[in-house]
Formats: sequence, structure tokens, C-alpha cells
Amino acid sequence: MPSQSFYQSFALALLSAVFAFNAQAQECGCLPYADRTTVVLTDNTGSGTGTQTLSCDNIYLLDGFVYVNEGDVLTIEPGTVIQAKAGQGASASCLIVARGAQILADGTASCPIIFTYEGDPLNGSTPYNTRGLWGGVIVNGYGILNTYDGDDVAEGIMDPSNTGRDVYGGEDNAGSSGIMRHISIRHGGSEMPNPPVNFQNKINGDETNGLSLNGVGSGTIIEHIEVVSTLDDGLQIMGGSANIKYLAVAFSSEDNIEYDQGWVGDMQFFFSVLDQPEEVGELGFDFEGDDFEFQDVTLSFLPYTNPQIANFTNIGHPGAGALRWHNGAGGRVYNGIFQNWDYGIDFEDEDPCDAYELFLFGELEIHNNRFWNVGDSLALDTMILYEGPVWNGNIQIQNHFVNNNNAASDAGIDDQFEALAGFITSGLDLFPNEGDSVPAEHQPVGTFFDPVNYVGAFEPGGENWLTGSYLDQLGMFYPGDVPGCMYSWACNYDADANKDDGSCDVSTCGGCKYAEANNFNAGALFDDGSCTFPAGESPCPSDVDGDGTTGVNDLLEVLSLFGASCG
Repeated sequence: MPSQSFYQSFALALLSAVFAFNAQAQECGCLPYADRTTVVLTDNTGSGTGTQTLSCDNIYLLDGFVYVNEGDVLTIEPGTVIQAKAGQGASASCLIVARGAQILADGTASCPIIFTYEGDPLNGSTPYNTRGLWGGVIVNGYGILNTYDGDDVAEGIMDPSNTGRDVYGGEDNAGSSGIMRHISIRHGGSEMPNPPVNFQNKINGDETNGLSLNGVGSGTIIEHIEVVSTLDDGLQIMGGSANIKYLAVAFSSEDNIEYDQGWVGDMQFFFSVLDQPEEVGELGFDFEGDDFEFQDVTLSFLPYTNPQIANFTNIGHPGAGALRWHNGAGGRVYNGIFQNWDYGIDFEDEDPCDAYELFLFGELEIHNNRFWNVGDSLALDTMILYEGPVWNGNIQIQNHFVNNNNAASDAGIDDQFEALAGFITSGLDLFPNEGDSVPAEHQPVGTFFDPVNYVGAFEPGGENWLTGSYLDQLGMFYPGDVPGCMYSWACNYDADANKDDGSCDVSTCGGCKYAEANNFNAGALFDDGSCTFPAGESPCPSDVDGDGTTGVNDLLEVLSLFGASCG
């Protein structure tokens, strides 16, 4: 049974969350949550949302599969909350951006855009491991796929109008589906175990994910996204060339991220963690390339599924794998941290053109990654392994591992969190040792990437770019960044601060603290040596210079008079 102190802490956390949300709403120029009007969004019998703007003065409620149709633009203002009616499968509620449509959801760090379930109180009272209460967010684009016909049908959804709005793929990898920035997607994911007759994707894809990017082009801005507690995968990327920066995916029931069908984009600064207390989740990263379940990949496998992913922190649990490359997947990973896994990276060689072949082609590489607490030892075959018939496959993979500066070493982060009754009681410290730098020769290629000199998603001694996020509110990060003055003698000392921000003030609270002095200051926090006393009334005879203290100056003045006659 939880202790009384736990309930007290929980109650305080709820009050803090409520206060924080209302303060955030006020800062964003939004109505308080309780004062917002609920506006239902439907698909309008195939007409979709139309071109409109969603503001933070309302709560928007998704009812079913709601499309933004080709040619329409859905603008979502900072601080807006979009909720979704409960449902699974054909009854799930999702927001779906069709090919040729745009979503302009440009939140800010202090005013994020939130997607969540209907009735979410947004006060921290929802257990972190709550999943599958609605569908998810799906964005379809005209990006290039490696399928036979160059397109595919989005997983887990339907188009009731039968006009192909659920189809994605084409020939435009540079296209734009809009802007998605500072967005939090929570408690979604649905499954469709018994698809209806008109469900087109019966074989490959009977579920929705937290966020699905299908054939999305590089012209789309995708930054500062968090996907929390999804039934199935947190983020799924199918083809296209979407680029993503600052991404967090947590507590998915299957994989935190999956990619497939020829994705060739870039990703930097990515935090991934599975549900440790309940050991839920199969893989941190599940990388595919040939859409195996549907078996419609071209014979050439082109374009190869070959993204670049750099600066990530990937944390799991002892029953899960960190990364699986299979079904013709390629890709390049740089400067990452893998901790707390049953195994590290699994290369599969089961199909005629599988991950191992992509490795031989030079389309799959790992550079300068750190592995710790992986398996029950530091043996290479737990950090990196080959599964296939080639007699020396393991040796080739392990040689690549060693030659490219990958290593078993403790980056100095805390890779285990604790929870009780669905609430996090002890979080993670994700900042690695400051001395673990990255050689310049192990950097991804391209102007998208910020040049950095560290491994992992967080800069040693730097800022936590997830401060204020939903994960932060859930207590995932310890210690959280609380900037302020950390010096107890300063005028503005902050006892709660754990990161000095250079704001200490030592000039406005000093003064004379001797009551007998002419200029005694009862409000002074420390004596600044400014005391003056009436002649002959200093309470300290050794205070020759009358500054209220006995110091070096007093000693020097006495020594200068040594031997002088007092008569």
C-alpha cells in the first residue's frame, strides 16, 4: 500500500500541475481550461475540416476519422488543446492530414499544442502508462516510397468517402505538409483486429500509432515533438524524406519508433524510453525497409530505407531490444547512447535482401555509439549481433562496431526510473559525463545537423530541451533544471535551484549589522564592512579602522605604528 507521504506528494503534484496549466494558459493569452468551450470536429461527410484556424479559447473534440482534405490548411494556434473521443479500430478518433493538405501547428515551448483523450483533466492525475484511449495523428504526403506502385494505404484508418484520402506516396520528397512544432501527443493508439469489409489495408496495418508520417517530404518542419504512452508504436515513418529535430517518445506498448518503405530523412536529438516498471514495450528502435507484411516492395528495394539518426539517448528494460534492423532496412546512427537492454543492435539476414545485405552495400552503418547495461555482460555479441547463415557474419559486424569507435562505456547517466500505481516516483538523470566527447570524424553528413561534440540527446552540463514538457510534468527527469542563484549568502538565494544561472545579487542586501553603529541596517543579510561608529564607541577595540570587523587592515595599521611613543 502506498505510504501517506506518497499521497501527500501526489496531492501536491496535482495542485502544482493545475496551477502550472492555468498559469501557462494565462501566459499564452488563452482562456483557463475550465472556461473553454468544447467544439466538436467531424469529417462532415467527407468534406473534412476545411480551411480553418483552431484557437486556444476552445477545446476541440475529434469525433471519428477527421480529415484535412487536399488543398485545405488547418492552422492550430499555440496553447490549443485537441481531445478525441474514445474508440478503437473503425471507431477510433484520429486527425488525418491528406496528401496535398497542410497542418500549421506551430506551438511554442511555453504554449505547446496538446493532443489527448476526451476529458483529460490535464492536471497530472492520468497515470503515465495509460494507453489506447483514442487513435492518433496521421500525416500523408506525396513522398517517394519503395513500393511497387509508389503508394500505399495508411495503417489503421479508413476513408469513409472512398476518395483515396487515406492513400500516401508519390514522387515529391521535397514537398511540405506544413509545420508541426512544440506538440505533445498523449495516450493514443488503436487496433483494428476485425476490419470492416471496406477496410483497404487488411494485411499490413491494423493499428494507428501516436504519430504517423507517411510519405512526408523534407519541406515539412517537424521539431520539438513528444509522443507519450501509445498503444502500438509511438512514431512510425513510412517512406518520404521527413526531417525531425528534438523528439521524445516514451512508454509505447510495442516500439517507440519504427521506419519503413524507403525513408531517407534525417533526425537529431531524440530521447526514447520504454516502460520500465511494468516492462512493457518490445523495441526502442524497429527499423524495416521492405514493408514485409504487405510484400509489395520493388525488386531493387530502391530507394533504400536509409535515414541518418544522430545524438539520441535510447533507454529500455531488460526484456526488450535496443534496435532491430530487418526486412531490408538500412540507415546510419551516430553518437547515441544505448542503456538498460537485453541486447543492443540486431542485424537480421533472413530475406534475399535483408539488413545484412544493406550493411554489405554500405547502406547501414553505426558510428561512435556508447553501450552500457546491455545484456548480462559486456560481450560484443550482446551489444551487437548477427542473425543469419553467413559463417563470418558476426565477425564482420563486430569488426565494423570496433572500427567505427563504438564502445561499451558508462556515459554517466541514470538509466532506471521508478513508479508506483502509475505515477513516477523517481526519474532519470540523462546528462552524460562532460568528458565523453565525440571525435570530429564521426559526424553525420548534411546541413540539417547541428555540429556537436557529445554523445546522447542532451549536452553535458547543458539545458534539458524537454523542460516543461509532459514528460517533465510526469516527473521523468531528475534532477530537473531549476535555474536560479545557488549561493546562500546572495541576496536572491533560491533554495530550490539546482542550476546556477548567474543571477546572484550581492550588492543590494549588504549593510552594517552592528546595532551600535551609526548606520546599522536591520534588513541587511550580511555585513559589508560599511559600519561607522561614534568616536570611541566601537564595540570592537581591535577594529582600528572602524569598519565593524577585525581584519588584515587593522593588523597592518597596528604594525605600522609598532615602536611609536604614545606619550
